[in-house]
Parts: sequence; structure tokens; C-alpha cells
Amino acid sequence: MSPEQVMGLPTDARSDIFSFGTVLYEMLTARRAFGVGAAGDTPSAVVTNDAPSMTEYRDGAPAGLRSLIARCLAKRPDDRFQSADELTKELAALAVARDGPRRPRRVLWAAGAALLIAVGAGGVLYVQQRGQRLTAPEPGATISRHPRTTIAVLPLQNLSSDPAQAYFAGGVHDELITQLSKAASLRVIGRSSVMGYRATTMPLGRVADELGAGTVVEGSVEVTGGQLHVRLNIVDTATRQLLRTVDDRGAPGDAFAIQSRIAQTVVAAVGGAISKDELARIAQAPTANAEAYRLYLQGKDYQNRPGYLRTNWKASQQLFERALALDPAFALAHAALSVTHGMRSGFRWDTSPEGAALQRQHAETALRLAPDLPQAHVAMALVYRAERDNRRALEEFAVALEQLPNDSEMVSWIAYLNRRLGHWDELFAWYEKAILLNPRDVDLFWDLGGESFALTHRYPQAIAAYDWALALAPDLHYAAIRRGLAWFLWRGDLKPLHDAVDGLPENSDLGVGASVAAQRAALLLLERDAAGLLRMAEVRKDKDFDGQLFFVPSALYAAWAHRLRGEGGEARAAFRAAALRLDAAVRELPGDWRVHAARGLAMAGLGRRDQARAEASWLQHSDFYRADGTFGSMAAEARAQILAQSGEADAALDEIERLLPGPSWLSVHSLSCDPRWDPIRSHPRFQALLLKYGS
Repeated sequence: MSPEQVMGLPTDARSDIFSFGTVLYEMLTARRAFGVGAAGDTPSAVVTNDAPSMTEYRDGAPAGLRSLIARCLAKRPDDRFQSADELTKELAALAVARDGPRRPRRVLWAAGAALLIAVGAGGVLYVQQRGQRLTAPEPGATISRHPRTTIAVLPLQNLSSDPAQAYFAGGVHDELITQLSKAASLRVIGRSSVMGYRATTMPLGRVADELGAGTVVEGSVEVTGGQLHVRLNIVDTATRQLLRTVDDRGAPGDAFAIQSRIAQTVVAAVGGAISKDELARIAQAPTANAEAYRLYLQGKDYQNRPGYLRTNWKASQQLFERALALDPAFALAHAALSVTHGMRSGFRWDTSPEGAALQRQHAETALRLAPDLPQAHVAMALVYRAERDNRRALEEFAVALEQLPNDSEMVSWIAYLNRRLGHWDELFAWYEKAILLNPRDVDLFWDLGGESFALTHRYPQAIAAYDWALALAPDLHYAAIRRGLAWFLWRGDLKPLHDAVDGLPENSDLGVGASVAAQRAALLLLERDAAGLLRMAEVRKDKDFDGQLFFVPSALYAAWAHRLRGEGGEARAAFRAAALRLDAAVRELPGDWRVHAARGLAMAGLGRRDQARAEASWLQHSDFYRADGTFGSMAAEARAQILAQSGEADAALDEIERLLPGPSWLSVHSLSCDPRWDPIRSHPRFQALLLKYGS
């Protein structure tokens, strides 16, 4: 199986080429390319290991053939041969170069037999996974890998001379994808996947193969002379046939009507079926106020920008608020503003009760104004998710899914909710569908994929998913950090994490990971580098390391560093400073598990065992601990650390024993390194657990 098959990702003919490469490798060397250890180790090796050099087993292997096989075995499909035809021509050229023109037929016959073997092993699975049937084409017919009704709308070129009008291209593009997603007969590739092809010079056929699209829509948007002008080409990627051209124009305030007409044209051009209800939803204008719709498009443009950056979400909030000031009955803007408030609260950028209240208020208003609006049901589902009413969240998502059956964002939301619920089989099923709809979505790979695989201790798949994300977005620094963490949890090697942190530009915006300093402090603690911690300017200052998954005053890191150095007086003073800061933080954020976790550790450091145990009890009875598949294990791990430092060794070990085999961020390697486990390190049960799960 190819790496993408092992990881449960979308596959195409290039997966068969990988399998073909493994057969050629074994034919040449009499060794399996990934034959390491037990059979159960092979999937891990396929994803993470390179095949040993063929010269280890066969000195006379021709260099050209070695190179060809290595290309077949590339981890990334983009780095392999892109078709069997391309591979066959290369084999023929090698045969001619080596043996003259009379041998290629025999060489190609043997290669063809090997390819049949490989397809038997991998290609049949590929066909079965998609429920397709192999039938002989009509004479002269063109064979297409992808159905015409799978559509990729490439980013629209902005031809407006006025920079203030540039958002129209992004807004029209985003809304066109949303409109097409309302048709159940279509599969529309998600926005984040197609954004990588902005101004691309890549051949259209390769774009289509990478996205799995049978139809590509490309074109431009221009605002000039008071007119919005949209020009599009709708192209069948198998035949390169131009199915339809679109040349539509109107006042900028007519943007929605233009998008609606274009969506209907695309559906007709690809032969998709559309019901009366779907047609009505596509044609229904969300507001009569042109300026309000313009502001909404601008807000969506900011909301869709990658990277989870605080400034973008704040800008989207302001634009949606301005749109609603012009049209208070604009349900779609209410729904979008609700989502914005929810994301700002969830990322811990807005921890005020008012933010959560506004999230609910705008979702309820959207539903009251437009009870059938799918985006309103999504907004309400996210309210219920934030309030931990997961049953009602799933019900709202189900309602929205009926109207947006192929919306990649919708599918992703449902996957994330199943992760929060700890429904792992459902999560990975929805993840697979999300990847099919959005095969180049960076956040899907590193967050929904990488984080979920790591949480469930499927570390090879996690590292491969992080690698996939980093191949698409090399500057995604937080994914590099999480990859390093997964490698450490799996193998106990801190070097990949160290390299990732050291490679960060100091002012990197890590989104939910806060800052470079926050990540460096956590790493130095794992490395037991007390001197390094105390040298950090951020640790010497009165500062909070505040990210989505942690809230740690700098004084707490200083206290742990002094304790590692045996400096009892300095450690106690630092613990006292951390406790004062956390007393205030608990008053400010009484329901925040991150703050209670840090306060419990500070109290344990001061020897205030009753207060530390009270925080451990708070964590145990919190919703995060009891009913959160994502954060629950982190709250449980923090609880165990507090108990370990408060003289409750058996209770701490009970928690550890529960976490090690199940979904968690705990491993024998973090237990071995992290100094916060030192008080129970010599306990026989602790040592037995290291032995049991370290084998």
C-alpha cells in the first residue's frame, strides 16, 4: 500500500505506481522494500522509512533503474511518475539505452506483468473504495479518472485596478463554491484546497489530478466603471473540452444574482441534476442591501484566510457588524458573526462572558429570521458545541447537512465535533470525506488529521499527516512543532521538536500555539534545562504564556527551573508569585480548566496540599475532563501531575494508567522526561507502567 492508502487519504493511479515500485524493488533485490520486523510494522515503515539502497543487495543494479524505482517509491504522489504511460516510456528509454532497440518489448512485457501484480494488490482496493466499476470504454472514448460532476472552482483573478475592490474576487469565488455545494449531485472541492492554485502556471490536467476534479472553473472578476464583470471558462479536464463560457455583468450590488446565475450555468454544463428546492436556495437573495452584501463578502474574505490569525477574525467581526448596521434582518451575516464570536472565544482570544452571549444571540437571530438557512443551523450547532450540548449540536449539523450535503466546511465541523465527543471511528470516517472534498486543505491535514492520529497514538500516520501539511505550507510553523512533539511521544527523541522550535523566526505568529517563547519554555522544561529557562527574557518578566491549550505564568516556569537546580528559597518565591497571579486569573476566568490546572501545580509547589487537591477535584468534575475527547485527557494529565506533587501517588497513578493506553497526549517518553513526575518516579507502579508501555 502507498503512504496515502496507509493514512486513509484519497488515492489515484499514482498509488498503483508506488505499489509497482515495490514489486520492481523486490524483483531486483529479492528483498521487500519495507520488510522490517513484524508484519504489523510495515504500514509504519511505508509512511516513515525510505527503502534501503538497492546497492546493499545488488551491486550491479543499473543507476537509471535505481533512480526510476526510487521515483516510484516517493512518499508524496507529486514526486512520483504521474501516469503509467509516463513510467512505461521511461522504462523503454532505459531498455534502449542499456540493451539496444531489440530488447524493449521483453522489458516492457515484464514490467507490464509487474504492474498487473501491483494493481491487483492496490488498484482493486482503490476502485472498491470509491464504489466504481471497471467497464470497457467505447471505441475512441476518452477515459476520465474523475467524474465531470466533481468540480474545482479555481481562485478568480482580480482584474480591478482599484485595490479597494480586490475583495470581490475572493468573495465571489467563496460564495460560488457555497452555492454549488447546495446541489447534492455535485462534489465541490473545498476553498482551502483550490487556493493553492492562485495564479498557477501548472497544466490544467495536473491541477485536475491533484484535486481529483473532472471539471475546472477558472476566470476573472473585474470592477470598473461602476460594473461588476465576471468571466469564466468551464472545462472538462478529461477531454480539455470547453463546456461553457460565462460572461456576466451588473452593478456591484448585483453580485449575489450574478453568482446565482453562474452556479446554475455550471450545474447545467456538467450535467448535474438539481431539485426545485436546491434551485430555490441557490436563487434566493440573502439581502436587498447591496452595501451590506459587499461588507459581508469582505468579512468572509477575512474569515477564510488561513492560519487562525487573531487579526483576521477581528476584522471579520467588524465587517459583519457594519453589514448588520445597514440591514439588521440580514440572517446570513448574523450567522457569520455568530461563528466569528465562537471562534474568538474558542481560541481564547475573547474570554469574556459577553463574547459567548453574542455568539448565541446572533445564531438565534439568524434562525428566527431564516429558519431554513443552513448557515444559521451551523451557527446554532457551534453554540451548542461551545455549551457542551453535543446531542443538540449534532441535530443542528444534520439539518444543515441536508441543504449543504457536499460542503467541505460542514463536513469538517462534523468531524471536529466527533473528535470532541471521542467518537473516533466516526471522526476518521468524516475526516476521509473531508479530505475527498478538500484534498489540499492544510488545516485538515495537520489539525484534524495529525492531531487526531497523535491523540490516538497512531504516530506514524500523525507524522505523515503533519508532513503532508508542511509540504503544502512550509511556513506553517505550529504544524512543525506538533510534528516534533508526535515524534517525541512516539520515539522519545526530542531533536525533531528542538529543531522545529530553533528554526522558528522569533516573531512567528503560531495562532493557537501562542508564541515562540511559549513553545521554547515548554521544550526546555522537557529537556530539564533549568539554566536555559532562567536565561529566557520572557521567563524573567511578569508574563503569561497564554495559548488555546495552556495558561502558564512565567513565574511557574521559573519555579520549576529553580527546583531543578535545588534552589529551594528561590523556587518557593517563584511559586508564591505564580500563585498570586493565578488567584487573580481564577477570579477573571472561573470556568477555565487551563487556569485551574496551573493553579493546582502552583499550590502543590508551595506545599499547600489541600488547595492543590481542591483544584485536582475541580478538574475531575469539569465538563472538559468528563466529556471532551480533545481536551479531557489534558485536564486529566494536569490532575495527575497535581496529585503526584501533593502526596497522592496512587490516585495519580490510577489516572496515568487510564491515560496511557487510551486517547491522550501522554506517553512513556513524556513520563520519563517531564520533571513534574519526579515525586512518583521511583514508585514501583510508575516503573511498572514504563516497562509495560515502553516495550
